[in-house]
Amino acid sequence: MASVIAAAKRGFRALARIRYRLLLINVIVAAVPLIGISFANLHESQLLAALETDMIHQAKLVRATVLADGAGVTLAQREPMLAAAARDTRTRIRLLDATGAVRADSHRGGPPEGAERPVPRLLGDDSPAHAPEIPRPVDLAGREEIQAALAGRYGSATRLWDHQGRVYLFAALPIIDRTGAVTGVVYVTRSTHDVKLQLFRLRTWLVRVLILTLVLTSLITLLLATTIARPLGKLTRRAQRIAARQPVESSDRLTRRADEIGQLARAVEAMTDELERRARDARTLAADISHEFKTPLTGIRGAAELLRDGAADDPVAREQFLGMIVEDTARLDRLVSRLLELARVEDDRGAALPVDLAELARACAGHRWPMEIEVAVTGATVVPGRAPALASAIENLVANAMQHAEPDTRVHLVVEGREDGVRVIVANHGAALSPAARARVWDRFYSTRHADGGSGLGLAIVRSVALAHGGSVGVDCAEGVTAFWFEARFAR
Repeated sequence: MASVIAAAKRGFRALARIRYRLLLINVIVAAVPLIGISFANLHESQLLAALETDMIHQAKLVRATVLADGAGVTLAQREPMLAAAARDTRTRIRLLDATGAVRADSHRGGPPEGAERPVPRLLGDDSPAHAPEIPRPVDLAGREEIQAALAGRYGSATRLWDHQGRVYLFAALPIIDRTGAVTGVVYVTRSTHDVKLQLFRLRTWLVRVLILTLVLTSLITLLLATTIARPLGKLTRRAQRIAARQPVESSDRLTRRADEIGQLARAVEAMTDELERRARDARTLAADISHEFKTPLTGIRGAAELLRDGAADDPVAREQFLGMIVEDTARLDRLVSRLLELARVEDDRGAALPVDLAELARACAGHRWPMEIEVAVTGATVVPGRAPALASAIENLVANAMQHAEPDTRVHLVVEGREDGVRVIVANHGAALSPAARARVWDRFYSTRHADGGSGLGLAIVRSVALAHGGSVGVDCAEGVTAFWFEARFAR
């Protein structure tokens, strides 16, 4: 039972997609006339075949009666029997001699069963009614079916009476005596009135089905217009307002949809959030850059003005101020280099390839560092990503740990394979971070070691790399050990 419910849910979820809904409508519209036409043609063929078979059976019965009576009863004497048979079967039966001449006719005085009832039409009226007519003499010997019967074979034909708009079937069965000679022909004629009546009922049913189908497709079309056109219009207006940098309305109802409209709404929502984040980051970055650049630039300007005002004549003062200029210039150079590195990480749109973080960690540990690095690896460490950015994140964590580690200690670099990704942990022995520092340590330009040359951008680079790889960052402090970590997760 649970599997059936799950299958039903999957089916309804599939039908929620626009492509399947449109396909369903097209299939319904196309299938109804195709199936109806095929069924009508098949049904008409079956009815005509059954009608011809019935005519053959009736002709065989008449032939058997003629042969059973023998020569004692002439063909003309059988005309009352033929009229009685025609009255109940609505079939015209004629007996022809060996020359093709008519000797007995069930309709000689007109149809004994009376005129046929008119066939109804789809528009509501009836086809023209015809009064019973006495048939005019017709030379039958030249007809193909009669010639076939006189030759000892079964013959049949279909003819249209233009002045009546009716179709008739003809069947000619030879009468063969015991010597094998053809002594006559049983000629049976029948109207397709019953077939027309059956087809009228079939067409009436098809028209009703077609009307019902049109009503359903119209309702579904209106539903699709409501569920597709309006949401797309809302998303279009939202995109236009975003492009015009105007406030946008909420699209919570659209984002909860399970079809392509919901996917598009969620994509627009994510794009909006990303654009707002980038705009906010750009404003914050501009403010941070102006603040961080202002201090060294102010120092350089002050030292230059003092040198211009006469301090250059004093060798000690000159060296001091020139050293300040060199130091502030180096600080600006470090800031620019870090900003370029951060920009490359955030704008990297390269293809994600399999990257082994354990290899990157070992390569980082192989560089020349002021302290020893101990590397530990557990689990699977390969994730899809961009190797240069991940290597930069590991190196920035190690550099940060080296800067804050106590002398004569080791830095521990651990790469842990997890169910949803890989975590890289860099731990050092040193003073624990305060709660306020933990809250801001990943922000741009925040550093507790500005005096020692810290730019405050290393951990911001790590955070950008982690976010670009679907992961996160964190810091843990316990028992004199501070551990910074970032995660790179598997693609989903």
